[in-house]
Amino acid sequence: YDSTSVIDDGSCLYDCINVDTTESFESGQGITWMLDPNNTVDWTNRSGGTPSNNTGPSSAFDGSYYMYTESSGSGSNKEAIMYVPCIDPSQWSQLSLVFAYHMYGATMGDLSIEVSQDSGATWIQELSISGDQGNQWNETFVNLGAYTTSISVRVKAETGTSYTSDISIDLLRFMELPITGCMNPLADNYDSTAVIDDGSCYFSNCT
Repeated sequence: YDSTSVIDDGSCLYDCINVDTTESFESGQGITWMLDPNNTVDWTNRSGGTPSNNTGPSSAFDGSYYMYTESSGSGSNKEAIMYVPCIDPSQWSQLSLVFAYHMYGATMGDLSIEVSQDSGATWIQELSISGDQGNQWNETFVNLGAYTTSISVRVKAETGTSYTSDISIDLLRFMELPITGCMNPLADNYDSTAVIDDGSCYFSNCT
């Protein structure tokens, strides 16, 4: 880092992430994820609901804060990117990115996870979610276990055609590939090792 620079010459170097890392945005953007300077709309830290009706969450998935894209006015049909410059997947048996997302709104856009093996020169799409996903947080993961050398990872949001396309993310974790299963302790098939609820819970002794 050079505090005297007024123009970024692209020469920045970053230590690679090589241990489990969690970002829940409780202290703003945090230190793990960076905003792309070429964004046409930014990811913004927020608590509570977003300013517009019929889009966005009413609260965070984890804690009190999350990141979102404001799609009202000039925020429509725009692109927001957050990225991690360097991760060393060889330090995990099977690296994954686990995260929560909220995509509620009639003109909802797209959310994607992309990976670069050449420091951002080219990107490979590993996950894409499009359209209205309902008024709730959903949790999912991306399996990054196929990569063996250092990679960059980015979260890209593309807002829709009007204000009802606020996209939100929370609780981003680089970790071993998660176990999915039933996380409800009252269910017959409760799995205490599960990290993500896969919707498989069943109850045979209902009252």
